[in-house]
Amino acid sequence: MLGLKQSELASKASITRSVLLGLERPSRKLPDNSALFHLRAAIDAEGLSLLDATENVGEGVRWKEPSGKLWVDCLRHGRAMLGYSLDDLAEKSGVGRYVIARVESGKLRRTPEQSVRRLRDALFEQGVIILNEDEHVGAGVRLRFGFGNKDLSVPGVRPSE
Repeated sequence: MLGLKQSELASKASITRSVLLGLERPSRKLPDNSALFHLRAAIDAEGLSLLDATENVGEGVRWKEPSGKLWVDCLRHGRAMLGYSLDDLAEKSGVGRYVIARVESGKLRRTPEQSVRRLRDALFEQGVIILNEDEHVGAGVRLRFGFGNKDLSVPGVRPSE
């Protein structure tokens, strides 16, 4: 979400790129608390908040302050949370790869509403919630699943909102 390369973020957090890659892996063991502390501080300094997992929802990230970003701006980050390629998301959503790439780049004059809703719904079905910006916090992404790997969606949040 910061637009930084992994090596740049690792440098800001005073950790190695390999440690950062380990922290990003969904299958990771318990993270190194020192590395996580440094990463959290670096991300916080850039204006993002890491969201901790709870019993009800998984971990995520969102802007600390409203930034004017729309939920559509977070589709690429939701895809990244799943480790999906453009082709993977195209297959899951039924939206063409070219359209996804154009939506994610923000280079469209008019957003194809039906396509972006299908993308958001596909991400939701695969376990990612796109968080809308509100008056207090910015947009972001979060995993739907809490500690128990059960489908415990956020009450009242539906992908079509």
